Amino acid sequence: MRPERMILLAICLLSPLLAVGQVAVKTVPLSGALVDLERRAPADVQPLNNALISAEVSAVISAVHAQIGQEVAEGDLLLEFDSSDYRLNLDLAEANLASARAQKAQADTKLQRARQLLDDRYVSPDTVLDRETDVTVLKAQIQVAQVAVSIANRNLEKCRVTAPFNGVLTERMAQVGGFVSNGSPLIRLVQIDQFELDAELPANVADSLVSADDIWFESRNQSWPLALLRLSPVIDKERRSRRARFSFTAGAPSVGRSGEVVWHVERGLLPSNLISQRAGVLGVFINDGGKAGFIPLPGAQEGRPVEAGLPLDTQIITLGRERLQHGDALNVSR
Repeated sequence: MRPERMILLAICLLSPLLAVGQVAVKTVPLSGALVDLERRAPADVQPLNNALISAEVSAVISAVHAQIGQEVAEGDLLLEFDSSDYRLNLDLAEANLASARAQKAQADTKLQRARQLLDDRYVSPDTVLDRETDVTVLKAQIQVAQVAVSIANRNLEKCRVTAPFNGVLTERMAQVGGFVSNGSPLIRLVQIDQFELDAELPANVADSLVSADDIWFESRNQSWPLALLRLSPVIDKERRSRRARFSFTAGAPSVGRSGEVVWHVERGLLPSNLISQRAGVLGVFINDGGKAGFIPLPGAQEGRPVEAGLPLDTQIITLGRERLQHGDALNVSR
């Protein structure tokens, strides 16, 4: 056998002996292993207004100008009622007002004449007092008639239902020709240009939102940054949760979108899957000059990430930790 082949064979036979007593492991720098502790809670995008618009008068519906799914702007006409009866009521109120004003004009003239006759002593002071009373009563009647005109005008205006805000029609109960009474539901309008994110948070972690510097909404593999608007101090007794409201700071999903609100509680933590337990103590294994070093982690809890408190270039053992003991020789591969 040629000498070079004999040397190669010898190396192959001796290599397992060279690794006797060494534990095969893999390592990464601590800086590449750290993670951020996140909290998540269910959330959905809620409009500021979701209004069920009802009739304010009793009448027959004469026209509907908006359909389900249609976008409308504030002030757009949505539907109309037959206003014939309400126009007649307005005409009657205006006629009563005109009559009251005519009567007062006559009473004013009589009062003026009575005061002149009183100066000439042709009438008594009681007669003047009667004329003054008539004027006062007619003033009150004019005020009543003016109120009646305002009410009739307002009822006539209620025969035209307009959009109170920019939104989308999502339900329609009104039908042309149908009679509705005061308070009958007509349509549902959902606001689309003003909305907030509503979230239900576990009560024990809700306060961490106040100091969080990075909050976002995740839904269908998309995310949007958030700002905390309000955190309710009230805890739901049954669900042990608190409500929070957020605004979108850069772009926003559609109203009604569901997902999760996510925020960082702590940064730069050692993940729980790299924590080992030896002799009842939780810690992490590192490569200490070719030997295993077990570093206890005070305050560590099983299943939770923890602050390592080690230099960022420390080589953390990621694989091969199962039977590893402090001081074991290492065969490191990366």
